[in-house]
Amino acid sequence: MPMTTSVTNPSAETSVKATCPDCGDVELTLADLLLRVCMDDGSGAYSFTCPGCGLRVSKTAEPVVVEVLLASDVTFEAWCLPAEMNERPGGPRITHDDVLEFHLQLQDAEWFARLAATVNL
Repeated sequence: MPMTTSVTNPSAETSVKATCPDCGDVELTLADLLLRVCMDDGSGAYSFTCPGCGLRVSKTAEPVVVEVLLASDVTFEAWCLPAEMNERPGGPRITHDDVLEFHLQLQDAEWFARLAATVNL
């Protein structure tokens, strides 16, 4: 269920209705919300602690909800995707046989000593 709010007077105690998966609809204030926005792709999510059961709830926020919450001065965290998301590893793909061989090597008590011997420190 989408969150509904009104920001006609953001300085007033604005009531926000959100949904807890355990308790259903709950009433919150703007101070109860945390908005997180990815600076790379603009995706957003808001979270809150349910006042009924204490469950930490996180929901995807559509762009219009992000705009309303930002305009309402909700606590805001910006984050970025990890750099590894853009990396493209070289070399051949890992196969099922590679995974099986790795598993078998880990069964040997000396696996770490062999690994450490391949690294120049």
